Amino acid sequence: MILIRGTSLTGFVELVDELGGDGERALRSAGVDPGAIGDFGAFIPYRPILDLLEDAAAETGTPDLGRRLGARQGLDVLGSIGAAARSAATVGRALTTIERYLRAYTPAISVSVHPDRPGVACLETRRTVDGLPSYPQAAELAVTVGHRILWMLVGHGWQPVQVDLPHRPVASVGSYESFYDAPVRFGQPRMGVLLDAADLDKPLSSDETTHQLLVSHLRELVPVAEQATVPMVNDLIRRLLPGGRVDLTTVAEELGVHPRTLQRRLDGDGVTFGELVQDVRRSTAEKYLRETDMPLGHLATELGYLEQSAFTRASRRWFGMSPLAYRRELQAT
Repeated sequence: MILIRGTSLTGFVELVDELGGDGERALRSAGVDPGAIGDFGAFIPYRPILDLLEDAAAETGTPDLGRRLGARQGLDVLGSIGAAARSAATVGRALTTIERYLRAYTPAISVSVHPDRPGVACLETRRTVDGLPSYPQAAELAVTVGHRILWMLVGHGWQPVQVDLPHRPVASVGSYESFYDAPVRFGQPRMGVLLDAADLDKPLSSDETTHQLLVSHLRELVPVAEQATVPMVNDLIRRLLPGGRVDLTTVAEELGVHPRTLQRRLDGDGVTFGELVQDVRRSTAEKYLRETDMPLGHLATELGYLEQSAFTRASRRWFGMSPLAYRRELQAT
């Protein structure tokens, strides 16, 4: 069972009660202990939360429930990870700290900060659990918390360049753009908040000693050596695919190990690097063909293909049909 800290639902009971529902009853129905909510030291099951948020939105008639809940959260839900981020020297280092140690909060979600286009960076959130259907409320909660964290780090008055969501709008487009104070794109291959790259250099703290103490504590919670190799490699492949630089040497450098060391670890797990790349491409393609209307040329780029024809050939190997035919089949069920 994949778990997440109890702080992930901070504010849920109060919000649902305000909307005319019964927050504690909803939690119990989902098998979640109300006493764990708001407690960073407690863990609750991740999978039921996804259904809980969708059910609460439907029962209270609140299509923007995920956004409303995210607006009540921020760095504090991350506990010691948030504290370490606050003590980092710059916004960029704060986000890198969150990226490296988010597993102490939950292994179900990962974040990354990477260039999007000249002068623009993206704070991207991903679910690390494959095969899940679309959960708009959980996606909007995650994106909104990311938005709030950036607002807290960069400072009041900060505005994102753009917000990307993987699903169709569940409320009016205007309500999204008013909420985030930025253009919002739907049906995208990511959950992301785009920001001015210069914001990453904004200074936060000069207390490097405190930062290192907090990071040392996090290293004990998330020792890199104990993390499974294949999930880490899969995560890096997903991040690197759109840039087209997916090779064993690059991934090894990202993990801080020699390529031969990484190869030995994969051999020990009975897989090759090439097999992992194909598995990630296949699962990513299936996810976005099922959940989005992304143009096939764009999806081919997201999968690291230089030409759409290469994606079409891969789709025929994986699914026995073209991407367009497979999308129609998936979205018809």
